[in-house]
Amino acid sequence: MFDTEKIWRMMILLQKLPEEFDDVYIVPEIFTWEAAALFRRLKISVKGIMHDTQPGKETWGIPIVKTAEASINFNERTILIMLTEKPVPFIQTTFDFKVGNGKWTLPALVIANEEVMPIYNSITVSKIFQQYREDGLPDSPTDLANQFACGLTTFLDSRHQNFKHQFSDSRWYPKTTYAFNDTAIVFQGPIEYTNNFTAETLKLYRSIYPNAPIILSTWTDGATNSFRRVCKENSVVLLESEPPKIPKPGNMNLQLKSSLEGVRYVKENTSAKFVLKTRTDQRINYLNFLVHFKNLLKTFPPKGDKLRERIIFLGSALTKNFPFHPHDFLSFGHVEDIFKLYDIPAESGYEKVNYFMSHRKTIDRVASWINGKPCRFDYNTVTEQSSRLRKFNKVMSRVRLPEIHLTRTFYEKYIAPVDDTKIYETSWKFAVDYLILVDFDTLQLDWPKYEDKRYKPEFLSDFHGNAFARWLDMYRNFKIDWV
Repeated sequence: MFDTEKIWRMMILLQKLPEEFDDVYIVPEIFTWEAAALFRRLKISVKGIMHDTQPGKETWGIPIVKTAEASINFNERTILIMLTEKPVPFIQTTFDFKVGNGKWTLPALVIANEEVMPIYNSITVSKIFQQYREDGLPDSPTDLANQFACGLTTFLDSRHQNFKHQFSDSRWYPKTTYAFNDTAIVFQGPIEYTNNFTAETLKLYRSIYPNAPIILSTWTDGATNSFRRVCKENSVVLLESEPPKIPKPGNMNLQLKSSLEGVRYVKENTSAKFVLKTRTDQRINYLNFLVHFKNLLKTFPPKGDKLRERIIFLGSALTKNFPFHPHDFLSFGHVEDIFKLYDIPAESGYEKVNYFMSHRKTIDRVASWINGKPCRFDYNTVTEQSSRLRKFNKVMSRVRLPEIHLTRTFYEKYIAPVDDTKIYETSWKFAVDYLILVDFDTLQLDWPKYEDKRYKPEFLSDFHGNAFARWLDMYRNFKIDWV
């Protein structure tokens, strides 16, 4: 384990180095790309790596020079950085060189290979604190872990959002391409231009699935000329529509229209049998995602005859406290089923959303009861006569959050009527018979909009939950027969 205090002192010395010295030479026992990255981050211009066996070559853009040649240029503003394999007790030292009939005694910093990345990360954290100081805010953020996560999001590669994926980005490794022409991808929503997020996502998906129809359904005047060029170069169909006059509540009507237009295009203009509906501001970093989705559908056929295939949703809210409430931003299934999912009446008002807010404490008690102890709810212990279940059904029958409006309206229109006194039971059976739930972490989902919430305790169950495990438990063990 490295010495944190030592790392901090080394970082301060290195940050001051460009101001105090003009010529920097490396004396290496070992030299890695991490060291090169550290010097670039600190804007330390290295004159050369002193090594007598491979002069004339370069590594990571830094020339390799003989010691004798380097010593000709030594002066009072020259310093050495000695890179060692193992840590040493000291940081600063001096090094003596014979030059002709004279001698140079140069200052030197000693850095071990295993100390390089801790210094690099410490610099990143210090930048976060510096931003707070520049903005006149307290030096110490209360949510350091969250700030650290946010601070790392754009340091390594502007195409990334989630800092974890920057360090384990599978797209830099040899990846398989899949000649899927029976599966389409529909993006919906406004184009995300920050870090060219939507454009980079389109290019990534196209590189993996060269034959899959890709459609982007957005709003009129939202695409720039450069974005249109990206679409053309990557064979992406760009659909532009006028937004609905009443977009809310929760932008549900925007989602319904843009999703339906995209899936309609797939249905009427391609031979695709399956379709993924996703958002313009989200990226799946698990690169075999379409293979994974299709395998899930093959493994779990629907238990009824109302849909061609199951529908895959993201997140675990449906199996926990909110009936008919999967996360609505990702859906995968047969194109006919996904078309029906979004071919429902628009939502017209806030009444049922406001009811949810005014009854939040009661609904939170529902969550506590259903989550159970130890964090598992045995659905089959509930009886039709349960007074608590009847009470919660009465409350939830009046709640229509946007996600609930989507799936409950779809269920009522295409599968079966819903008895308001059996909301929860019907929702559970819907999940068992016709859905599959998958996890954020399995898909390695990037979502810049909520990156600041990803590591906050109250959102852990959403971003790092066990949706598939909960759904599979329900799928295997659900025995309620009075729905």
